[in-house]
Amino acid sequence: MNSPHYNLLKSMIPLIDLRSPKEFEKGAFPQSVNYPILMDNERAQVGKTYKHQGQDAAIVMGHTLVSNEIKEKRIHEWKLFFQHYPTTMIYCARGGLRSQIAQTWLQENGIYVERIKGGFKLLRNTAIELLDSAEKDNKEWIILGGKTGSGKTDILNQMKSTIDLEQLANHRGSAFGKTDSAQPSQINFEHSLAIHYMNHTRETLFLEDESRTIGRVAIPNSWYQRMRLSKWVLIDIPLEERIANIQMDYIDKPLNTGILKTDLLLSLRSSLFKIQKRLGNEVFIRIRTKMDNAFLNPESHSHQDWIHDLLTLYYDRLYEYQIASKMDRCIYESNSKGVLGFLSNLESS
Repeated sequence: MNSPHYNLLKSMIPLIDLRSPKEFEKGAFPQSVNYPILMDNERAQVGKTYKHQGQDAAIVMGHTLVSNEIKEKRIHEWKLFFQHYPTTMIYCARGGLRSQIAQTWLQENGIYVERIKGGFKLLRNTAIELLDSAEKDNKEWIILGGKTGSGKTDILNQMKSTIDLEQLANHRGSAFGKTDSAQPSQINFEHSLAIHYMNHTRETLFLEDESRTIGRVAIPNSWYQRMRLSKWVLIDIPLEERIANIQMDYIDKPLNTGILKTDLLLSLRSSLFKIQKRLGNEVFIRIRTKMDNAFLNPESHSHQDWIHDLLTLYYDRLYEYQIASKMDRCIYESNSKGVLGFLSNLESS
């Protein structure tokens, strides 16, 4: 793609999103900040006027609502941002009245700014078209698979050719993968993925094997279908190492960052409850009891016990079937060191 909007998104030029907070919350771009020309309640009033009285009356209503001190305050916020980021561009929903009015107000205050014609809608269409084009790109896609706790993310983070889908989704891809901060909206996830893809200049793309959904966001269909057909690399490490990796990532690291044991236990209990039906009540109670004991009686109980059961009685059984269905695409299988060396050679070739 070589459209002006593609190059604009790729360059990560700062953007002021003039839409209302609710519009912005549904989806925006990583390089945008929300300085609305109309707040949610004001936009609702203008919209109602437009519906019943037409565009001219709606414009008058907008100028009435945003006037005097309110108008000056909003212009002042824009001006402060431009002082720090003079290359900033502005947009509204479709590049219409809101961005035209903001552009005029800024010009009256000595600031010339470009507005994005077509606004958010055209920028989003550009991002979606790019994501859809992934099915036919010329890159070689390599998918890294392995059982839970194999350290797939750690290996890929040592590569330069990877896009970390879990990082973009702010989720580690399982019932226990929730992070302390909220996941992005589906639209924001797609936009972040599109911009990372725009800036991925290498001929090989490494991705971690994922299900269609990562937490509550979904991998775009074009990407998921391409991943399902791509070459596959399998990392295979002993169960004991995987248990140690899980304990480090889900218990030791959170506790070392200051999370209280009781809060972490409640969070893990909540995650376990999400898969209760699939575990079966007997296995669920068994794992929950071992989990509680490891937190409440660490002198006599180990986290390794409940992690062992969770892996062997649930995750491994799920993933063994998936591995079997993908082995016809597998081009290499080894331990962590072997896989790291293999991917490094692919990346440098």
